[in-house]
Amino acid sequence: MVKNYPIDQCRLYRCSSKKKLAELLGIDRAKLIALTKDPTAYRIFARRTNGKERVIEEPRGELRRVHDRLLALLSRIDPPSYLHSGVKRRSYISNAKQHAGGGRILKTDVSKFYPSTTHHQVFVGFLREFCCAGDVAKLLADLCTYQGHVPTGSPISMPAAFFAHKQALDALHRRMLGQNITMTVYVDDITLSGESLMRQHFCPIKKAFAAIGMRVHKTRFFGTEPASVTGVIVKGDEILLPNRRHQRIIEGIRLLASDDANPDRPSIAGTLLGQINEAANVDSTCRARLLGYKVLISKLLERSPG
Repeated sequence: MVKNYPIDQCRLYRCSSKKKLAELLGIDRAKLIALTKDPTAYRIFARRTNGKERVIEEPRGELRRVHDRLLALLSRIDPPSYLHSGVKRRSYISNAKQHAGGGRILKTDVSKFYPSTTHHQVFVGFLREFCCAGDVAKLLADLCTYQGHVPTGSPISMPAAFFAHKQALDALHRRMLGQNITMTVYVDDITLSGESLMRQHFCPIKKAFAAIGMRVHKTRFFGTEPASVTGVIVKGDEILLPNRRHQRIIEGIRLLASDDANPDRPSIAGTLLGQINEAANVDSTCRARLLGYKVLISKLLERSPG
């Protein structure tokens, strides 16, 4: 099993030349620089998610391979305890669990996190966190951004944005720890919890991001009522599956049962089984019911058309 390492053991740390960077990324230096000027290096398209249309900026070809290589290097760095996105054995579920039984909850998120994270911020992140030479940090920022910001559809987007803002997030985490407040980060979601948590604890988060030209929004404070944290319901010391996700599974089963001749039935069943397994990981209180759903799906697939 591949182990994580401290940031100063990352091969990008103190990278001193563009030639060395190109060798690390397995590409000729001239080709690497040319990628930063290639207008065809990204595929731009729209995707509709949860009723909203998002522009996706997806690297392709050689640039995609470079991004994958950078991700392989960055994803092995020891993550801070508060970070739950892009980290092996952590997820939106582990993020929510940190706040179960933690008292009051406050959550907010950074508006347009990737589009608002600038080339300069990414450059400073590589310069400050990795101690790279200036021209190397600049080339890394060129590679990791599209039209002056972190792209919305690259595997490198999350770590590039995180390291760009790590200094601010580390400072917020230390501050919250000093006040016995738990803080977690999942991509652009920041969640606080604690018995002593007050609405005022939002102020340093707002100020920290305002200082770098960014905005936090969708802020909510929960007292004793259940809270939705990264798509999971935190209720006291339990985490539960939202009703809409139960409903999605039920609707999928109805679709599977409605037309035995549908050629997409195996695909529908595969999606359903994935949703059920994920739901069982979230909500232990409904595992028996979810097991029943799996048996039902198996029987529905055995039915002959007509």
